[in-house]
Amino acid sequence: MATIVVGIDGSEESKRALRWAVNEAALRRAELKVVYAYDVRLPWSTAVGEFMSMNMSTEEMRRHEESLRRQDDQMREHAQAFVEDLVSQVDVDGVEVRTVVLQDRQPADVLLEQSEGADMLVVGSRGLGGFVGLVVGSVSQQCLHHAKCPVVVVRSGA
Repeated sequence: MATIVVGIDGSEESKRALRWAVNEAALRRAELKVVYAYDVRLPWSTAVGEFMSMNMSTEEMRRHEESLRRQDDQMREHAQAFVEDLVSQVDVDGVEVRTVVLQDRQPADVLLEQSEGADMLVVGSRGLGGFVGLVVGSVSQQCLHHAKCPVVVVRSGA
């Protein structure tokens, strides 16, 4: 079965890309893989400095680590719910949809990995990144240059 991969981040452009990819998957009778990646890691030096400046006891450190693990689990659950909500806003009848949610990964890296073996990669022209005014965002630019399959960049108004 053919596979179409679409990257989403919640931006209007990624929602357009999702709608376009659903329609294309229906036409091709392809599986649709909806991919969301996010990175919340602190720089290592910041984390080490934070722990060292706290002068925590072993018990305090254990409780702090447990709290971080709970927050991590909550973030994963929130990310999965976020993706499911975006997918629920699109008519996917007749399309087999699979979601991939990866934490602590750069979106471009994940999309490039997911493009391997795919028939098509679909991304929005601009995401939630910071360089307003560019025609193509950094993630879509990376995908255009390095994907292992054809790439469709869905622009505003598509």
